[in-house]
Amino acid sequence: MKSSLGLLLMLVVGSEAESLSEALKQTKVEGYIRGTYQHHDVKEDRVYKDDAIGGKLHLETGELGGISVGASLYTSYALFHDDNRGLIPLRGDSHKSYSILGEAYIKATFAKNLLTVGLQEIETPFAQVDDIGMVPNSFEAVMFQSQMVQNTTLTMGHIVKMAGVDAPIVDKFSNINEDRGMQLVGIAYEGIEDLTLQAWYYNLDKAELDSIIFLESDYEKSIDNIAYGFGLQYAKEGYSVGADANVYGVTASLMAQNIGLTVRGAYTEVKDNGANSGFGGGAFYSNSEYLILDNAGANGKATWYGVEYEASNSLEGLTVGLGRVTLENSDKAKATEVDLVLSYEMSDAFEVHAIASNLKGTNVGEDDAKHLRIFANYNF
Repeated sequence: MKSSLGLLLMLVVGSEAESLSEALKQTKVEGYIRGTYQHHDVKEDRVYKDDAIGGKLHLETGELGGISVGASLYTSYALFHDDNRGLIPLRGDSHKSYSILGEAYIKATFAKNLLTVGLQEIETPFAQVDDIGMVPNSFEAVMFQSQMVQNTTLTMGHIVKMAGVDAPIVDKFSNINEDRGMQLVGIAYEGIEDLTLQAWYYNLDKAELDSIIFLESDYEKSIDNIAYGFGLQYAKEGYSVGADANVYGVTASLMAQNIGLTVRGAYTEVKDNGANSGFGGGAFYSNSEYLILDNAGANGKATWYGVEYEASNSLEGLTVGLGRVTLENSDKAKATEVDLVLSYEMSDAFEVHAIASNLKGTNVGEDDAKHLRIFANYNF
């Protein structure tokens, strides 16, 4: 990776000064300021509280010969509480406030291809940002994306390190699969009206979870004021020890567009071994805010259903959602989570989100607890 970065840097530095100066003048600065508060009331224990203020500052130069350079600094600082037990981590190592250079990349665009080398945010089914706390996941990687074929996106990558909310060490980049990393290739096809197809393969040489094959198809259609959708997914997760896991998922949704009301349901089950959502929030339809299919263990099941209301007719920018997930393990023991989600986008710049959750998770090794998470973003 260092040699790739060096080659791209030489291309930039070796370009004429006037063009380089112009590219620097076109540098874009953007990001957000974020505040977060969490309240975790654990049954037969006590209330845990945590809060933080911070955000993201992102810079990216203009292109010079198709090449640009970007970087992002993320911060998270405690305000009044620093009690992170059972919460989405807002702290770094040893519960410290921290800053981290989460992105530092060189990007090369040529024809309909994009090559990104360095620290970067990534969105794939099993390696993703999962921006649910103060600092999202980011990765050290080489990523290549091509749209040379009409209606088709090809993605290839080699990921070696990870930091962020789901990483083993939140505030420091640490290895994925020791020094061997993870390789991935994916194809998404949108050439059939209303239908999206995608297929992915992840390789983790010599790891306990050493491969993932993921297939997904999603169909969405609108007729007059009614929109509906269906989805199917399958994952084969290969384990170096024990049986491979086979995951099957289905989802369906129905929306009355004139009143902004959507009803959706999903069912996922894993056979032969336990599911693994990878490096991020996971791709499975039934994953919820806290309880996910992984928690159900080998031969587990997850059922999710919910309703969402976009209140554009009464209060522009307000969305209210209510959802429930039920996990069932191989012993037929169940765990549940009910989530009430409120999102209010007051403007393009300012938004507030609140998630209240009632978890009954002791049957799958999680808490019985009531959890509240509130965060506000000012985007610039």
